Amino acid sequence: MILQNELSRSIRFALMAGFALVASSAFAQTDADNTEEAIESLDEIVVTGSRIKSQTFTASSPVLEIGAEDVKASGATRVEDLVNQYPQLTPSFDSQQNNPSVGYATVSLRNLGAERTLTLINGRRLPPGATGELRDISIIPSALISRVDVLTGGASAVYGSDAVAGVVNFVLDTEFEGFSVSGGYSAYQHKNDNEFIQGRIAARGFPFADGDSGFDGAARDIALSFGSSFGEGQGHAMGWLTYRENDALFHGQRDYSGCALDAAGANCGGSGTNAFGNFFVNGAQANINQTTGRWQRGFGPRYNYAPPNFYQRPDERFTGGTSIKFTVNDYFNPYMEAMFVNRTSSVQIAESGTFFAQDLSIPCNSPLLGTACSDLGINPASGPVSVYVGRRNIEGGPRRTDTEDTSYRMAVGTEGTISDNWSYDASLLFARTANDLQGFNDFLSSRVADALLGCLPGSFAGCLPYDVWRPGRVTSAAANALAGVSFNKTSTEMQNFNAFVTGDTGFAFGSADGQNVSVVAGFETRREKFSFIADNDSALGNFAGAGAASPPVSGITEVKELFFESAVPIYAGGDLINSFNLDLGYRLSDYETSGNTNTFKVGFTSEVGMFRLRGGFNRAIRAPGINDLFSPQNIGLFAGSDPCAGATPVFSAAQCARTGVSAAQYRNVPESPAGQNNQLSGGNPNLTPEEADTYTLGFAVQPIDNLTVALDYYDIRIDKTITAIGAPTVLGQCALTGNPLLCSLINRNPRTGDIWVGTVGFVENLTNNFGELSTKGIDLNINHGMDMFGGRLNTSFIANQVLDYQSKPLPGVDDSIVIRCEGRINPDCGALHDFRAISSVGFSRDFYSVNLRLRHFGSLDYRNDDGALTTDGLLVANGGGIGSYTYLDLSGSVTLLDNIDWSLGINNIGDKEPPLVGVDNAVNANAPRGYDQLGRFIFTRVSVAF
Repeated sequence: MILQNELSRSIRFALMAGFALVASSAFAQTDADNTEEAIESLDEIVVTGSRIKSQTFTASSPVLEIGAEDVKASGATRVEDLVNQYPQLTPSFDSQQNNPSVGYATVSLRNLGAERTLTLINGRRLPPGATGELRDISIIPSALISRVDVLTGGASAVYGSDAVAGVVNFVLDTEFEGFSVSGGYSAYQHKNDNEFIQGRIAARGFPFADGDSGFDGAARDIALSFGSSFGEGQGHAMGWLTYRENDALFHGQRDYSGCALDAAGANCGGSGTNAFGNFFVNGAQANINQTTGRWQRGFGPRYNYAPPNFYQRPDERFTGGTSIKFTVNDYFNPYMEAMFVNRTSSVQIAESGTFFAQDLSIPCNSPLLGTACSDLGINPASGPVSVYVGRRNIEGGPRRTDTEDTSYRMAVGTEGTISDNWSYDASLLFARTANDLQGFNDFLSSRVADALLGCLPGSFAGCLPYDVWRPGRVTSAAANALAGVSFNKTSTEMQNFNAFVTGDTGFAFGSADGQNVSVVAGFETRREKFSFIADNDSALGNFAGAGAASPPVSGITEVKELFFESAVPIYAGGDLINSFNLDLGYRLSDYETSGNTNTFKVGFTSEVGMFRLRGGFNRAIRAPGINDLFSPQNIGLFAGSDPCAGATPVFSAAQCARTGVSAAQYRNVPESPAGQNNQLSGGNPNLTPEEADTYTLGFAVQPIDNLTVALDYYDIRIDKTITAIGAPTVLGQCALTGNPLLCSLINRNPRTGDIWVGTVGFVENLTNNFGELSTKGIDLNINHGMDMFGGRLNTSFIANQVLDYQSKPLPGVDDSIVIRCEGRINPDCGALHDFRAISSVGFSRDFYSVNLRLRHFGSLDYRNDDGALTTDGLLVANGGGIGSYTYLDLSGSVTLLDNIDWSLGINNIGDKEPPLVGVDNAVNANAPRGYDQLGRFIFTRVSVAF
């Protein structure tokens, strides 16, 4: 069956490729242009993925180019909203991530993680973000992007650590001339007519959005760009200033996110920490009847925590920057780049509460319990009753975290010639990010027990009884007395010195027709610093809804590197084989924390008839970052259900016994209503770099004028991955295999068997170098252009077919554990589409242009090779997964006057809402990752140039 599926996917990809090729060819014309003359007229260029300057050098690794026109057609004012739509990149959109959220935008190639994707601006590194490992791309001005080069293969030999999956290089228009100002407005709109979810919400008696939403989640921006030459043409300076603001949009503003679905996707779920109070009394669930005041078995209604959550976080950002260069003479050409971003944003989630965190010992005759013991059949002679309380702070309002980031990046350097055939470049890059965060409306855990027990002598100053023991007795004043304000400060710094020489060796192989060998040799040092400090309550983990302690963290990583590259022409000039060239590279890295490591590449390019063949092997690394090494180990939450909890566990009694569930506890383990459980996570100072081997093989061809086709195969294999096993994997694989290492990581509450009440039960999920991760697939890129109807028609088709994506979380310990994810949706994999494509047709003439774009997501299957950890009813009812999705976008622009352009567009014309899944498979609201989350997107922009 698996073999048949792989074959069918390959056939489908080949058919689509053939169709796209035929469709593009149908528009072809045969007017000739002199390609050789065009090449000779170009200045020497640097291809992303190499530092060798050449008019004819083409990288052996495939490079996807996203042009400035693509930025305009997409309506994107956030850089992440542009690049993350392309099939080679993971479709993640930061502004629509709320809990959890990194807090800023990143890019991730091949679904291998942003930490394995090296992100550059004009060939130099971006500043580290507030997390340290992940780079923040919000500093990049979308209005000044000349192009984005996406190199989809390892490139550590050229650029150093992190280029495991590849490189995303944002190239700015540093030659911009004149002055321009542009302003834009965009918003979402949705019809809110999902009968399925509305019926579920209505059954719970919750309000929900119904009918046309109107325009919401609006964004406004303005961008100023300016540039000019100076010094009689010897110098050039350009700069920019931008401002952008977008409004918050809440889960409650869409019907399909108006409640959180349960794991089965059948009904509105919610939290056991509710508005009235739920209790564990001697390990059994209980609640108080809100009419009679009597105690009764079982939990009361779950709390609908969804509506106050941000679906789109509010965001305000300023960016600015400049690029200045000056030619003094052939030998000395100084340059400078400087840029900054100041961004404020917020995260908002449901109200805080007591969260079953305090084990209260209360005698049966206490006035707090009233008739609890008699109502629940507890013998008063058995001693004090153990009580856990879960109640929402509905009086205090949602928890909100406000954050402000300020990031600077400055590069200064000089370049020039050393001789006729040799040149140099030396630069110093400094970057710094400061993050300030404040949190509001969260309870202080150290105060909760005092207030629940009625503020007995010795309680905290200002204590007011938090009377959950009788209906309607909690006051706003008592709730406010429990709340605190948190704050923390994070600072990251990077210093990067890079110097290299490049040139023509003067040596050529006899078969190379006089084409000489070119080389690059250089030295690089990089130092990154991270520091984090929080208020005392946060440092001690005293905030009830924070999930973990946040003690101070600081550290420094340093590396010194030597690198070498060479372009080696081997053969030139034949009837069939026109050329064969080698692309070589080597880098020696000395890390202060983990010692020496080597990276290298061997690639080739060859012209055979009309085909340009390319391929290669890259050894790449990712060195452990500050958080990987030094983040504190503490107990927090993970999203996912316990397969041994509830009255009908997923696993058998024997399987659950392996995870620590006793025979008496089986079918009686309390199930977390919110689908969240405890895990122990944190860093590891003994980590070593990941190692990756990347293989690529492909070709580019121009079968007719104006039509280019590129097809590339890639195979990426990562060893010693810096990762945690994953708490759901630990639970599931322990139950299925009985692996002693995995089972030793599960610590259940000895009384109840749960892993979510308080902090007694948890799954150990620490970072280490013990995983393997691999993926392979095919990229297709077709572009065609032709003159017609007095204008220009351009078509493009970009697709990615994932042939295989699998991880081995415990190689050498249990090689039978293999998690395959291509084309699947489940708790282990999330949602990983095995096929994605983006296609566009654009026509421009004189004063107007129009562009039609299709974005396609392949279908997803809920299967799991090692035993299904979910039986998501929505997926099963939909034929076993999620069908394919296609979005249609339309945009156009018109020149009103010689210097005024107006553009207008609609993305997701059909207003498709994302597919709905149960809580175990959802990333945001009730939807998996990647799909348009908020409905139809309308945008417009006016630009004036002088």
